[in-house]
Amino acid sequence: MIEHGVIEPAVHEGPDGWWVEVVDGDSAALVSGLAAGTSGLVTGTTVGHGVRVGRLRGVWRGGPAPAAPTETPITVDQTQYSVIVGGVGSGDAVVVKWTVHPTASASPAPRRTVHLAEVGFTEQPAPLGEVYLDADFGTPVLLAAVTSHLPGARDGWDFYVEDVRSYARGDAVDVLAAARHLGGLVARMHNALATPSSLERHPGGTADAARVRTWHQRALDTLEEALALTGGPEGERLRALAPKARASLAVLSEVDSTPVQPVHGDLHVGQVLRWEGGYAVNDFDGNPVLPPAERLAPQPTARDVAGMLASLDHVGRVALRHAPDADASRVEAWIATAHETFLASYLETLGADADRFDERLLAPFAVEQECREYVYAARHLPRWLYVPDAALPALLG
Repeated sequence: MIEHGVIEPAVHEGPDGWWVEVVDGDSAALVSGLAAGTSGLVTGTTVGHGVRVGRLRGVWRGGPAPAAPTETPITVDQTQYSVIVGGVGSGDAVVVKWTVHPTASASPAPRRTVHLAEVGFTEQPAPLGEVYLDADFGTPVLLAAVTSHLPGARDGWDFYVEDVRSYARGDAVDVLAAARHLGGLVARMHNALATPSSLERHPGGTADAARVRTWHQRALDTLEEALALTGGPEGERLRALAPKARASLAVLSEVDSTPVQPVHGDLHVGQVLRWEGGYAVNDFDGNPVLPPAERLAPQPTARDVAGMLASLDHVGRVALRHAPDADASRVEAWIATAHETFLASYLETLGADADRFDERLLAPFAVEQECREYVYAARHLPRWLYVPDAALPALLG
């Protein structure tokens, strides 16, 4: 609860860990308190996992709080809870993203976004501030992050699926322009993430053969999990494809070393916003299935590229699902051309830094991504199963 400029979120402990209770007015009060200075932050009193929490700490990089303290929740499905504070068309609105299930571990998002802002990357919602819980057990817990609001923003699962669905029905829609923009955007993001800053003084590096082997084993484990969890005709088709999938993943066992750097870590079209000012990349929380230390660890840029290519394929599958009368061959052809367009734009924009992209990793990482989609469908969203069921056979030829 937040009252009279005093910020004291209600953090509860449940069977699955902590969760933050956010009520009407909390988001506006949080922004107002941060903009006024950290004097509004008080010592927490909630007990979590038997440990009394420590002092709340606010960081503010923005200007004054929005003139209108109105709140507009963002209702799209997401793992966090986001609220627009201020008039949506006012120009000074901000977004408060609450960490609904905070953990006693570092979130990569503030480090990534502040680093990007410091080196001059502007194709993201600007990081304006955060509230951390400096817990008694030592590790800061991110409770909320505040960013600028991008007017008219729609994510790729919204705008791109709509575009491709119209295209599949025969409408004259330029469905390659976005792929071209995305390729350049991801390359500029990677170049910025590889630029030294006060947070990342030596952002580049090399992964040796032993580390690459751990990626190979994890990919194999994901395939086995997908096989174990997927039943019915989809499971039969997956089992028939398993030898080809293992052969593709085996490429990782042949890589002795590869460049690594900070990356997005969970990149897909849903993490890209198209707004009145162009395109922006969002949500730098990293792959949620990885431990926090690994989400912060340098990775090959091919991780992000494979994720984006997979999601372009998925856009086509979703568009066809919602337009059963559409020309499937038209969409299949678009998927292939969109992949080529994205990669060409990505490599062209990387320019002299193209040696940081190891194309050998692209195919195995793409196969691993589709295996994760099977697991995700089985564990969380069964209706999503049609997507990897169509995408993996196309990927493996």
